[in-house]
Amino acid sequence: MSRKDLLVFLLWCIAVLTLLAPVWARCGMAFFNHGDLYTYHAPLRSLTASSLIEGHLPFWDPYILLGTPHAANPQAVLFYPPALLAAVFPVVAALTWDQVLHILWAGLGVFLLARAHRLDRAGAAVLASAYALSPFLVYRVTAGIPTLLAALSWAPWVWLAWLSGVPGLLGASLALQLLSGHGQFLLINLVAMAVWSLCRDGRRALLGRFAREGILALALTAVQWVPTAQFLRLSVRSDWSGAMSGAYALAPGALWTWLSPGALGTPLSGDWLDAVSVFYETCGGCVGLPALALAFWGAARGRRRAPVLVLAALGVFLAFGPRGILARRLLNFAVLSYLRTPSRWLFLAVWAAVLSAGAGWAALPAKRWPAGARLGAVLAAFLPLAFWDAAFLRPQDPSVFLAARCGIAERLGGRPLRVLTDPALANPNKSILYRLRNVNGYEAFYLKSVPPWAAAAEGEAAVDASRVFVSRWPSEVLARAGVGVRLAADGLSESPAWPLAAFIDASGRRVGNTPRVTLERSERWRILAFPPVGAAAMTLAEPSYPGWRAWVGGSPARLEAWDGVFQSVVVPAGFPRHLPFSVTLEFRPTLWPWLALLSAAAWALWLSAFARRAEDA
Repeated sequence: MSRKDLLVFLLWCIAVLTLLAPVWARCGMAFFNHGDLYTYHAPLRSLTASSLIEGHLPFWDPYILLGTPHAANPQAVLFYPPALLAAVFPVVAALTWDQVLHILWAGLGVFLLARAHRLDRAGAAVLASAYALSPFLVYRVTAGIPTLLAALSWAPWVWLAWLSGVPGLLGASLALQLLSGHGQFLLINLVAMAVWSLCRDGRRALLGRFAREGILALALTAVQWVPTAQFLRLSVRSDWSGAMSGAYALAPGALWTWLSPGALGTPLSGDWLDAVSVFYETCGGCVGLPALALAFWGAARGRRRAPVLVLAALGVFLAFGPRGILARRLLNFAVLSYLRTPSRWLFLAVWAAVLSAGAGWAALPAKRWPAGARLGAVLAAFLPLAFWDAAFLRPQDPSVFLAARCGIAERLGGRPLRVLTDPALANPNKSILYRLRNVNGYEAFYLKSVPPWAAAAEGEAAVDASRVFVSRWPSEVLARAGVGVRLAADGLSESPAWPLAAFIDASGRRVGNTPRVTLERSERWRILAFPPVGAAAMTLAEPSYPGWRAWVGGSPARLEAWDGVFQSVVVPAGFPRHLPFSVTLEFRPTLWPWLALLSAAAWALWLSAFARRAEDA
């Protein structure tokens, strides 16, 4: 990047930061959003940050949905460097700067990609605005999903690394896009790159580079994608089909929002008639009229039109999801069946518009530009999008949603019990902030053993694609799970319940006194008790999942399934009743030492290779 390039981009950054200043410049403010930032991401980031501060990796989250893998959840962003902001700043401030920096990062990526392909600085700035300020990115802020914004911000960097041909650069870019928290856009981006390769000359070299760098990316991110793949296989996602994605399929009428983002109304103005989340997922295809006009000009006059036309058509086709028979069948295929939001395939169309706009700018008669016309074009691309975005990027006081109820924290926080939050409460995941083990919760995917357990507790189906809604209180099913407290808007209520660890006889009845349970951290229990006469096993009210291991008196012990979702340790026949039955329960992801070694070695080799290349240069 030359000095003039840097100056132009810094001016663009100043303009963007001015647009965002009502939020980042005010202490304690967050971007206005419709909930996911507070109901999902802030609690997850809090658990990640607090565990890192305490000096250990948070592999398990026991605080929602009975318990669920944490490191395996990509949206926990445990291995993504910018997530460390939450270990330094308050979580909301860290999330605010996370969003600001990723918008700037997206703009810089497009700017450099355009300059690498010989667009002048004004054209590069136009494309940076068209992408980074497009509703497709900005709506991720208002929807409160920073991981989607982060993944989208890496897309231009992946293309820049790929087309540069520098060995290792694409692999690292793909790795960081995956680690940023939302693999769906990584997959969609990979499809875009494959389609682009197939429509161009030199496709064999492009696809070969694609394959080699993909293997590198797999090694760099083994600590994330291997546990995530296991979690997906054992989650409810493995049992559904693409037909379940109809709520977020693109409606044909939403295409009008490409010309006018408010053509169908907005949640802010109150004239949007569908679910709020549907608006943010399906109505973000606008890149601004100047960029769209350039895209049409590029499609008409630019060279190599086939790739962008194919990308745009494929994006719209797949975004229709279950609305189109062929698209529904394709979305039911293999890995694509895990993706429940087909409208996100619109990335292909948005990216095609940006690429085509670049071709359109290059096809303009450069010698006929009047004085100041380039600056006018830059402002024409920036100002309408900025004006539209400003209504969505306004400040919001997060304390209304995240303020602690001190009485709950003091009375229940950290105790070895489980709670039931009333489904009427909007934020069940707030239990993470209190360190309360909650039956209910809000999660993109969760263990497939949870729905049958919830149905048994409720007496009917009590889950949907993202939430568990158990409300029946009290019940024997809840008691066996250790649920002793119900939280509702009108306060707390208590009921007798089993402890998190208990002895049972051969018929499954509880016997004996309560074992002493010490929860050293989320991933480690220590239990001490004297087994009563007739004890056949000790129950452990933590969901069964690969990676949990137990020791009795320091010797490995086998864990067995209990009550459909939990686990137990057998009390050996003839175990002396006068000796303590000492149990250690610990969770560590499957193959964790080898995965950590592989990723660490891959990053070390990558850094070493780049250091040598820098010295040679």
